[in-house]
Amino acid sequence: MCFRLILIGLLQWNNVPLGDISYYFSGRFGTNSSDMTEYPHPGTWPSILVGWLSGPNQTSFTVIFTGLCLLVDAAFLMVLLHGWRRKPQAFVAAWFWVIFGTAVGQVFVWRLDIFPALAVAAAGMLLGRNSRLAAALLGLATTMKLWPGVLAAGLVGRFNARATWQRLSAFFASIVGICLLVLAFTDVERLISPLRYQGVRGLQVESIPATLPVFASHLFPDTWSIGYAASKSFEITGPWVSALLVLSNVLTLAMLFFAIGFALIRFRNGNWGARSTLAFFITMICLLFISNKVFSTQYITWLGPILAIALKDAWPRASSGAHQHIDEKVGKVLRNLALCTLAAAALGTLVYPFNYDAVLHAGRDGLFPALLLLARNVLILVMTGLALSWLRLELKREKH
Repeated sequence: MCFRLILIGLLQWNNVPLGDISYYFSGRFGTNSSDMTEYPHPGTWPSILVGWLSGPNQTSFTVIFTGLCLLVDAAFLMVLLHGWRRKPQAFVAAWFWVIFGTAVGQVFVWRLDIFPALAVAAAGMLLGRNSRLAAALLGLATTMKLWPGVLAAGLVGRFNARATWQRLSAFFASIVGICLLVLAFTDVERLISPLRYQGVRGLQVESIPATLPVFASHLFPDTWSIGYAASKSFEITGPWVSALLVLSNVLTLAMLFFAIGFALIRFRNGNWGARSTLAFFITMICLLFISNKVFSTQYITWLGPILAIALKDAWPRASSGAHQHIDEKVGKVLRNLALCTLAAAALGTLVYPFNYDAVLHAGRDGLFPALLLLARNVLILVMTGLALSWLRLELKREKH
C-alpha cells in the first residue's frame, strides 16, 4: 500500500503523462479517425471498456483508466502470492512487483502497455502447467501489441512431438480468431494499420542505438536536431543517425535470426522445457529493447510482469545434487537482473516525465538529463547480458 501511495503521489507531482490519457480519450470519443490507429485494435480494448464506463467525460475517463490499471496490478500481486506456502520465493516476486510498479512511475497506470505485458506474464506462468493455454495467451498478447509475436519461437519443440504442434496451433488459432473478431466490428484497413505505422519511424531519442548522438547533442547542441516526427514520437537527426538506423536494422535482423535459430535447434533436437522457454521470453524482450530504433520509458513495463513470474517460478530453492551449482548461478543472475530492472525503471521515470524536456532541448540544463538516459540505457545492455546468461544456464540444466 505504501508503494502505491508513493505512485499516486508521483501522479500528482507530475501529470505530464496525462497527455496519453487525453489521447486515448480522443481516440474513443474524438472526431479524428486516425487517432490510435497505430495500436492494434485489441490493444485498445481496455480504453474502449473505460469509455463505456465513463462516457464522454474526460475526468471520469482518467479516473476509471487509472483505477483499472491499479485493479489489474492488485490482481497480479494476488497471483504472485498464490501458493506462497509451497513457494516462499513468491514473496520475492511480490516485493519486486510492488517496487517495480512505483519505480516505473506514471506510465505504469497511464499507458496501455501493462495489459499485453500481463498477458505475456500469464503465458509465462502457464508454460509448465498448460502450455496450450500459454500459447493462446501469447497469441492474444500479440494481437494487442505486436512485440510478443517474436516470443512464439519459444513455443517450438521437437518436430515429432504432439505438444509442439498443439502449442503452435493454439498460438495461431488465437491470433486468427481475434483478427476475425476485429474484422467483424471494423475493417481490413483498421486491422493492418499498425503494420503500416511501423514503416514511418526514425531514430527515437530514448532508443539504445540513439544513446551516443543524444548524449553528444548535449555537448554540441547545434550539431543534432530533435523534433516531433510523423511517428508521433521525438526523433533525432544529424551525424551518425543514418548509420545507426542501419545498425538498428542489422541488430533487429540478428535478433530475429537468433529466435529462428533457437526454434530450429529445438525443432530438430527437442528438449523443450518451461524454464528455458521462460528465460528465452525474457531474453527476447531484452534483445528487442537493445535492437529497436524505438524505445520509450513505458517499454520497461513489458519486462516487469514476466520477470516477477520468473522470480516466483524459476528462483532456485535450497537444492543439492547435479543442479546445485547451476541453481546457485541462476539465483545470482535473477537477483542481479531484478535489481538492474528496478534501477532502469527508476532511471526511466527520471528521464520521463521529470527531465524529458531537458533531454529534448539539448544543452539547456547541462549534462545531467543526458547522463540519466545514458545510465538507463547502459543498464538495459547489462540486463540483456544477464538474460542471455540465464538462458544459457537453463539450457545447460536441460542437458543434465
